[in-house]
Amino acid sequence: MLQVLLVLGLLLMLYNTYTGYVMRGKAPGGIIGERLTQLNLFILLFALGYLVVGILTWSQPVDTLLIIIGLIFLFGAIFVFLVLRLVQAVLAALEG
Repeated sequence: MLQVLLVLGLLLMLYNTYTGYVMRGKAPGGIIGERLTQLNLFILLFALGYLVVGILTWSQPVDTLLIIIGLIFLFGAIFVFLVLRLVQAVLAALEG
């Protein structure tokens, strides 16, 4: 179950990384562009973190603490997805 949670979180974070970089290309410069660049760097950092934790815990016996960590990671990926949706809505509102 832990591996499933981590793989789902990693896949969502990879999608978030792609979405963030596409959005950065559409964003104007200035403060929005700067913050999107910072957000994309953190998204990439977290995606690498998911991968590292998955590798380090792959052969570990599953316990409650690891399941909680997996759930936190999955909900973190969902949170990033929602933040990116909010930024997309803001950018759409600014465009017209």
